[in-house]
Amino acid sequence: MKLKVCHFSSVHSIIDTRVFYRECVSMAVYFDVTLIAIGNFTGLKNGVQIIGIPKPKNRMQRALGTIFKVFALAMKQNADVYHIHDAEMLPFGLILSFLGKKVIYDIHENTKQDILLKPWIPAQRKETIAGLYDRLLKFSSNFIHYIPVVANDSFLPIFHVKENQYTVIQNFADSQQMDKYMVTERNILPGNHIFYIGMIKDMYYDINPLIDALYLLKQQGKTYYLHCVGYFGARTDHSFESNPNFETIKNQIHFYGYLDMDTAYKISMQCKIGICLKNQPVEMLVSHERKFFEYLAIALPSIFCNSGIYTEVTDKHQVGIPVDLNNAIQIATAIEKLFTDSEFYENCINACQQATNQTYNWENEAFKLKNLYTQLVNN
Repeated sequence: MKLKVCHFSSVHSIIDTRVFYRECVSMAVYFDVTLIAIGNFTGLKNGVQIIGIPKPKNRMQRALGTIFKVFALAMKQNADVYHIHDAEMLPFGLILSFLGKKVIYDIHENTKQDILLKPWIPAQRKETIAGLYDRLLKFSSNFIHYIPVVANDSFLPIFHVKENQYTVIQNFADSQQMDKYMVTERNILPGNHIFYIGMIKDMYYDINPLIDALYLLKQQGKTYYLHCVGYFGARTDHSFESNPNFETIKNQIHFYGYLDMDTAYKISMQCKIGICLKNQPVEMLVSHERKFFEYLAIALPSIFCNSGIYTEVTDKHQVGIPVDLNNAIQIATAIEKLFTDSEFYENCINACQQATNQTYNWENEAFKLKNLYTQLVNN
């Protein structure tokens, strides 16, 4: 009989790229995998048994209803290994651990710092909430196996990891899954097309400097087209009325809205470069954003933030150009270089492929996850 693994989340979607496509689908080859998460589908998909939970209308409903519903459904699975993904599910992970279950907490970001930066949490409560979470994280590390997603080991102390009680599993792209979006001769694609997938405006995302960069280039007689797949954060202005440059270049941007991954990356096949907009403060930045590795996997040279963990990659592999994502001039200069410097561009394409094949691929990480599940149960 196959070992049974249950992933559960009150935040992530049933088609979340890391949780579903990477972790669940890849492990369903070896184990009986169930995913309980937010979505309107229940049934078997890609070998994974999905239990979809309606998206809560607000944070209050999530805190008072959704998390308990998710946990109750998880308990019914009677799994050998439980794999959780949200800070709010950590107390339930502790309960499962005390009941004798093997539990993994997949830590996707620096949650303590994220709490301190959340604009919707009252300022006078931030320190208290962040402190409570940090103490819970430290206590739970004695009973739960942690998967901290960190760019390098220097960030591990933030998560209070214990020796032999953690495994770093990176957020690398599944190169086999992404291979179908690879364009072997991207340099000869017609037109000046740029690809973006992700949040358009949110806490750590702002498309306005990119709009300003396109405007600056337009003033120089250079027209570039942005294919933007994504959506606005819940508490953001969905218009661009505050940006005086938008009206001039709005016809150069195609907003597709939210699309599934397959449809989105088919659009990337007509584009020569990609851009990452995630721009976290340095105290938050412990891991790379997912799309960075997806761009590498499809050999799409890109523009991304110039923080240390990204420049560490470009020091080894010339996969694109790091810039200050608040600086429209730097973004514009990087766009121009990637489109006009053919030798540099070709080197970036080759470096993306080399970096993915050598290091930044999910196949290596899946092997670690498979071994972790087996070892936890056997021990």
